Amino acid sequence: MPGPLQQTILVIENNPETAASLTKQAIAFGFNVELCDSCATAWSYFQKELPRLVIIECHLPDEESLTLCQQIRGTNKGSYCTILMVANKLPVIDQTRALMAGANYCMDRPVQEAPLSNWFTVAKQGMSDLLSIEQTVDKIDHYKQELEDVNDQLESSIERANQLAMDAEKAYVEINQIFKTVSGGIALINKDCEIIRHNATFLAMAGASASEAKTRKCYETFHSCLCNTPECPLTKIKNGQKRVESQIEKNLPNGEKIYYSIISTPFHGLVGELMGMVEHITDITTRVEAEQALKESEIRYRELSIVDELTGLFNKRHFNETLRQETDRANRYNLPLTMFIMDIDNFKHFNDTYGHAEGDRVLGAMGKIITASIRTTDRGNRYGGEEFTVILPNTTAQDAIPVAERVRLSFAAHDFFPRDGEKVNKTVSLGITQLQPNDTPTSFLKRADKNLYEAKESGKNRYILDSQ
Repeated sequence: MPGPLQQTILVIENNPETAASLTKQAIAFGFNVELCDSCATAWSYFQKELPRLVIIECHLPDEESLTLCQQIRGTNKGSYCTILMVANKLPVIDQTRALMAGANYCMDRPVQEAPLSNWFTVAKQGMSDLLSIEQTVDKIDHYKQELEDVNDQLESSIERANQLAMDAEKAYVEINQIFKTVSGGIALINKDCEIIRHNATFLAMAGASASEAKTRKCYETFHSCLCNTPECPLTKIKNGQKRVESQIEKNLPNGEKIYYSIISTPFHGLVGELMGMVEHITDITTRVEAEQALKESEIRYRELSIVDELTGLFNKRHFNETLRQETDRANRYNLPLTMFIMDIDNFKHFNDTYGHAEGDRVLGAMGKIITASIRTTDRGNRYGGEEFTVILPNTTAQDAIPVAERVRLSFAAHDFFPRDGEKVNKTVSLGITQLQPNDTPTSFLKRADKNLYEAKESGKNRYILDSQ
């Protein structure tokens, strides 16, 4: 695929001002920009040029945006494309629908420069990674096709040898040539599991000598998890299957893993009797590792959409979805559910005094303290700015107090050194509340926020619990 296409980003935006802003930032990151003002125009361009980076702005009708996302993912090259969907406002396209449609990342409007810059940075690296994976997978597919072509040629040669004895010598020469030139290992195995013919690549894959292959059974020479089980290719061939495809994993002495694809087909005698099978073995380790890398890349993009980078906690979007789910579950099964919301005291003054970099260190420390203080079933979130929330499923308000106090006391004891020789300690105020009958996520959150306000007004560095 031509190199310049890998540096082109497709932007779908019908607002000239926003389009100009996105174009400027994309060019600053070294991308060429193709700007389209409708999903139909964008889809035509994508099918022709196959860009690997796409930004979809949801000024457009939301269903058209989701459909375009699905269309891109449905193409042969769609899995190698990175898609950012920018919603006009939260209710227009929720995160779950966007991700299910195929978006790697969702971002609310207005688009902030810093998050978009982070996405461009990750996307540029991801584009390079996916390009390498795509090229590797294409190469492996080529080898697989070559092997299948050779398999067809081998079967044709064997069939000709069976049909006419007078063609036996010619077929013998052809088979010898195939055994020498085929890419991958090849072996003929009779019904008694004896290896009656093989090539040098097969011996190398098995780690065996020619004399060992001659005196051992196939399951002793090239053992796998399929041997002596109903999944054994020879067993399936004896039971009438015409083609058996298998994939196995083997551990090398140095601890590395190697993956093989095995294609097994029957071979017959002069009167059509089953003599055994032909096994074609190819090393697909590179392809398997490429597929695993692609899966890990998809996981990394998905995590970007729900995790706050600075604190390592879940972001507000994920908090809203979790709060809705946990509220529904608690109401349905009559289970206790508690939440507390907290705010770092006098954070603006600290930021103004020592700068945003030091303020970020305070926020990062709070994220680590929350993570260390809660259970794996609890959910810590950065709600916004210096505000944080914790959702505690199956927990009463009284049981949540020790958790809240653990966070408060740990944070108060944490020393910050924003300037040489100057130690500063920060505090946090908390509002705790338990889910009440007929509560909605909104009323539940509003009560917790009210308790936080009272904690602030009554002196800070404390919690207020009001479950009434």
